[in-house]
Amino acid sequence: MRIVIALSNTVPAFAPTLAQHTALAARLTGHELVSAANETQLLAELPFADAAVVWRFPREWYALAPRLRHVFTPSAGREPFEPDPRGLVALHWGKFHGALMGESLVGMISFMNLELGAAIAAQAEQRWDRAPYSRRRRLDGQVALIIGYGAIGQHCGRLLSALGLVVHGLRRRSAPPSPPAARLFTPAQRFEALALADHVVCVLPGDTGTDHFLDAAAFDAMKPSSVVYNLGRGNAIDVRALTGALRAGRIAGAFLDVVPEEPLPAGSPLWRVPNLYLTPHASAIGADYLDLYFDELARAFGSLA
Repeated sequence: MRIVIALSNTVPAFAPTLAQHTALAARLTGHELVSAANETQLLAELPFADAAVVWRFPREWYALAPRLRHVFTPSAGREPFEPDPRGLVALHWGKFHGALMGESLVGMISFMNLELGAAIAAQAEQRWDRAPYSRRRRLDGQVALIIGYGAIGQHCGRLLSALGLVVHGLRRRSAPPSPPAARLFTPAQRFEALALADHVVCVLPGDTGTDHFLDAAAFDAMKPSSVVYNLGRGNAIDVRALTGALRAGRIAGAFLDVVPEEPLPAGSPLWRVPNLYLTPHASAIGADYLDLYFDELARAFGSLA
């Protein structure tokens, strides 16, 4: 099988090194790997490719690739991909992201729970202020609600459960609870679920009718001490309602890795909301991102043989 790999990217962790490419080639014996450094090279290789490993694949490219039968991507998001209108090409998304995102979530929850934001603010103002730490509570026994309890959500749940948190999940399809979830809720039960949670974790995808799943009514249903985290897609949270809830003290804080418009414009009010912390869609970025993906990719090609 001739496999063209086109994964150039401005984020260093997303662009394969020569060592990573060489290691993958050593595992895919019997296949021919071709590296495309840019889109022009990729388009030139598509007529001869049986499989492609890419960040995006628009519909019009299928006509250029008569031999193509598989398109693989490290991405967990489906937005940059359109199905083959002929129905001949199978699309394969990465499934390894939970390992990275779960650790990011643990860091976010620990940051918020330990009042480290107050420590950063006090240091900037050269204040020796110990009062905020009286609000700290042990994570053991706190409740985390994971909205979007699929593969990534379940991986996050396992890490949180290991820290002693009680994990609940929310997903579209009703199902009996399975470890580590103590209980599973459906969207129709969202207000009941939100009222229980100390930490509301959103890992919803962006392409399945999830717009503003967390809106003003959702924030009103939460505890005043609850904190919201979004590691999925920015459309799932009504950020105007979130801003209002934070400014009014209806919830205690929020940590957003994703926002509706990325990159976040310099003039966005989100930069200045109290108790709101931002990371630049980085919860799955790590030095071993492609090591994890290439391990998954090698196993995937092994199953195709």
